[in-house]
Amino acid sequence: MAQGASSVRGSGSGAPVIGRADLATLPNIVSLARIVGVAAAVLFYFAGYPRVFLVLGTAACLTDYLDGYLARRLSQESVLGAMLDQAADSFTTGIALALLVVVGGFPFVFLVIFLGREFWVATVRRYAAINGLEIPSHVSGKLATGFIYWSMLVMAVVLIVDMPPGLAASLAPVAMIGMTVGLTLSCVAGWRYTRSLAGASR
Repeated sequence: MAQGASSVRGSGSGAPVIGRADLATLPNIVSLARIVGVAAAVLFYFAGYPRVFLVLGTAACLTDYLDGYLARRLSQESVLGAMLDQAADSFTTGIALALLVVVGGFPFVFLVIFLGREFWVATVRRYAAINGLEIPSHVSGKLATGFIYWSMLVMAVVLIVDMPPGLAASLAPVAMIGMTVGLTLSCVAGWRYTRSLAGASR
């Protein structure tokens, strides 16, 4: 969840400086913990503990809603926090999706679409930041995150949890459809960000 205004301080030379206190805010710690949590979850999976991967990965992804809430609640919204939140979103989703592609849950094209969209949106956001422009968030982006996270959870459950074959066969298409919807919405959001930037830069 995006976090707003700047806490990046200027040094005596006018160069921006990020202090230790900026990283030590609770929302930023949660964002960093999300990155560490998903990385650890993947390591547990390859170490032969897929259920630990499922629990840790789910907990890490669910904290996506926590850091933004804490930032608003504690009045600790910052540019650094917004950047960490976006990085954590991209990292956790990309790593989890890549693993589910490797183990045969989702097709490789899903990962290509996700990474391509993330690269483009990151470029747009960087251009906006350099030029002092603000790109408003859109509901399609928030919906996309929800669809993608929950679709990955459903697919992970299908692959890891022992269940009747009929139930697994029913849930797998749900995850595929949900991921398709999520990726489509994320591309729509990316297009809207691009249009907003084009309009703001005129």
